Amino acid sequence: MAYEPSSHETFTHDSLAGLAYDWERVGDPGVEAKWPGKVLLPRGTADVVRAVREARQLDEKIVIRGSGHSSNNLVTADGGTLLLTTRMNRIVEVDEENLTCTLQPGALLAQVDEQLAKRGLGLSIIGDHNHITAAGFASVGGISPASHRFGLFLDTVSELEYVDWAGDIHQCSRDQQRDRFLRVLAGTGRHGVITSLTVRIIRIDKFRTVLANNRFITTDFDDFVERSARLIRDPGDALMERGAWADLPLPVGSLRIGQFSSYHGTQQNPLKSIYDRIAYGYQQFLGYWAGRLPSALDEIVKYVGMGAILIPPRFGTAKNIERFTDQILDSTVGDPTRMFIVLAPVEHYETLLRELSALCLRERRASGAVTFVSVYVKAVRSEYLSGPGSADAGPDSGDGASARTPKGFCELMLYLGVDPEKMTGPVLRSLVSGIDELAVEHEAFRYMHSLTSEDPVIRRKVDPNALYDLEYALESKEA
Repeated sequence: MAYEPSSHETFTHDSLAGLAYDWERVGDPGVEAKWPGKVLLPRGTADVVRAVREARQLDEKIVIRGSGHSSNNLVTADGGTLLLTTRMNRIVEVDEENLTCTLQPGALLAQVDEQLAKRGLGLSIIGDHNHITAAGFASVGGISPASHRFGLFLDTVSELEYVDWAGDIHQCSRDQQRDRFLRVLAGTGRHGVITSLTVRIIRIDKFRTVLANNRFITTDFDDFVERSARLIRDPGDALMERGAWADLPLPVGSLRIGQFSSYHGTQQNPLKSIYDRIAYGYQQFLGYWAGRLPSALDEIVKYVGMGAILIPPRFGTAKNIERFTDQILDSTVGDPTRMFIVLAPVEHYETLLRELSALCLRERRASGAVTFVSVYVKAVRSEYLSGPGSADAGPDSGDGASARTPKGFCELMLYLGVDPEKMTGPVLRSLVSGIDELAVEHEAFRYMHSLTSEDPVIRRKVDPNALYDLEYALESKEA
């Protein structure tokens, strides 16, 4: 099998030692290990029921773990019980007539997409990382360059089976036990263990269909903000879109550059396919060597990779566009990196982008804890984020668009280089607090697998799941 580039060459998801860590170690390589006392490996719903009921009798708390991508204390169990979905990784059924696919929770979406591709099908929303699991993605939201068309990954989920913390099995959907269904989505494992989920799929040839990139590149921040805002508000007939702005420190001053890519259908021809193979092959070559070279060369490769992201190819297959970032960057190379994600209403996009960027640049000047500052942006048209009144938006139109148009949102992903010695606990908490305060001020949500404030009142305000979990919201407010 061909080597697949990964965004973290220095560690794997499949080692026993990895169970003591989450994504926090990417931002702090010296973070203390949190070893679980017990590890559960269920293979089906019955195993999950037995595990949950036994834990209940022993008064143990179970922590659910897919591939461990969270950096918000969600998937480690220091001395406790860790339930891994690794062995529950099958595609249960593909319904080509109704365009749905039923998955076990630990199914790796990249592998699911490869299997669907053999039938001329694909997931409408998929992450750029090879090891994202189905239930893990649904439990936090799930964003892709096609989110302006299809919403979050959880917006594509039509049915769920889960085991609650009493050990009872629930079948729920958008039509049956809808309150339970919506409460479990983006619940980060609070409400039980997802044991299967059914997602809507689309007809597409991701590995051979080439799209044209109508991009702009600019070194002017105001220009980037204004032009990207127009494309986020009105993507037109774009099939995918994403943008990025970076402020990279130099010995004197900084290099500032941004780009926004809007991908559209184009007439297929061999030359465009050859261009795709050459351009993305070069980027995958960078991804292959990232993490495998002496540290000085590794850091050069990382910055060359960031440059490749900021000058993306003119043509690319849908699959290469989806996996663009993960194929190039290794987050464990060079400066450790931290990621903070804000999901903002589109009307707050410009202001929030400016204020988040300014916050990070102030921290860089004040403490030196932040090195490079970059912001990745995508448009998101999500029924779930729009609230209970929109989450049951009616029948699908056939292309993934709902009959009732949900509100527009945008992803603002802060991808920051950090100096671990200067990024002390107080500095990190202050930075996170500042991000959360801006999110609250601008009626935005946080992507809850990235680090947030521990204040329960703040967490309730920025957690989209609080829209559907009244008990959780009330408990947080009382706290």
